[in-house]
Amino acid sequence: MRSVVLALAFLIYSSLHAAPPSPTCTEEAQTYDSKVVLCAIPQLTETRSYRFIARFSGGHDDTRASIQTSLDGRPLTCEDGSKTESFAEDGDISLNCRFVLSGAPGIHPSLRVTVRWSHAEYTNFELEGL
Repeated sequence: MRSVVLALAFLIYSSLHAAPPSPTCTEEAQTYDSKVVLCAIPQLTETRSYRFIARFSGGHDDTRASIQTSLDGRPLTCEDGSKTESFAEDGDISLNCRFVLSGAPGIHPSLRVTVRWSHAEYTNFELEGL
């Protein structure tokens, strides 16, 4: 009986402290030097921070890279400390946009990110909840 009570307590605790659902991202379009990523963010019940990261390799003196973000069709301003463009960096390059979304019933935000690069190799992207 004690093990049943402990198992039930664990299940209740786990459900109350479960991680929110993760965003789902898809590549909408791609060319030789650009990519458009669309991320569906699940409905939020509380304010949550996110960071979109785009990674590149092979940077050198004439490399350019940038990310441009929008939320539900409107430009999204990244928080201070974000890095949305790069020029002439050597080696591996990482760009990021940090932003905060407020929870609201019935709202399912859609993040669109346009990634552009030249004279580098795009490697991957990630959208993480912070």
